[in-house]
Amino acid sequence: MDIQRITVGYVELTEPESEQLFNKVKKDKGIDSYDGLQDLMEDFDSRVIEPAAVIADDESGKSSKGTRFIEVFNTVKDDTVYRIKSSDQT
Repeated sequence: MDIQRITVGYVELTEPESEQLFNKVKKDKGIDSYDGLQDLMEDFDSRVIEPAAVIADDESGKSSKGTRFIEVFNTVKDDTVYRIKSSDQT
C-alpha cells in the first residue's frame, strides 16, 4: 500500500507524518487504508505543539530545540487525541 498525504483541517501532513498517523489510528479505529484514514479525518482538526523551551548546552554554547509535534483531535465529539512527531523541525 502506497503512503498518501493526509489532510487534517487545513494542514496537509507529509508522507512520514501521514504514516505515523495511519499507524496510530489503525490500531485504535481498525482502519485498513489511507482512504479510510482520510474519510475519518473529516471530523478532525490539527494544531502544532511547539517545544516548551529552548535548552542551552553550556559546554558547546549551542542551543538545541525540543521536538515539535502535531496534535490531531476530533472537533465533533470527545475522542482520542493523536500526537505525532512533526517532520519539519526547523
